[in-house]
Amino acid sequence: MNLYVIRHGESEHNVDRSVMAHTHDSQHSLTELGKKQAENTAEFMKTMVNDKTVMYCSPYLRTIQTAKAIHGLLPEQVPFFQNPLLREWELGNLYDFNNRTPEMKKEFKAAGLFYFRHPNGESLADVYLRATMFMNTVVERVKQQQRHENMVVVSHAAFIQMLLAFLMNWPVEELGSFKPVENASVIKINELNGDYQFDKIFVPKVNG
Repeated sequence: MNLYVIRHGESEHNVDRSVMAHTHDSQHSLTELGKKQAENTAEFMKTMVNDKTVMYCSPYLRTIQTAKAIHGLLPEQVPFFQNPLLREWELGNLYDFNNRTPEMKKEFKAAGLFYFRHPNGESLADVYLRATMFMNTVVERVKQQQRHENMVVVSHAAFIQMLLAFLMNWPVEELGSFKPVENASVIKINELNGDYQFDKIFVPKVNG
């Protein structure tokens, strides 16, 4: 089975991080550029998959918008599901980048990016666990059903990085300096003789 993992298009907080302080992360919409990126990726994906495809996405607004743009160009019988395991790294209920207390900064410095757990939120280690859970439950179930040749997953930068970290057995000390994948880019993950490999096969080239 081919596994395609896609990041959402550009969202409001990708442009202005201050919106996270007053609007919950799940409600951030795509920007106009993000919508164009999603449409661009949709055109690419319709050439990559067939009607034996299943699609999953994070329940966040920006991922739903991206996934719907892609799903709209796929054969109409392709199933489309939301799954909360695919949600973004939770930094807290309303996260204000400009209001981090000295205590939080001290704890962050001591724990490091991977282990630091945000108040009312998650650590990257928590996201790693969610990624392993999604892989070992949802993806494995779809593989065992043998009804689909392709699986398309629309999620977020941190989740995608932690999924790759799990599949590729990347050491923890390397996980605090990852570079997020580009908005609306497509990563194809293949399994060969029990080992995984991945390749970034598409990055939308869209001007704002």
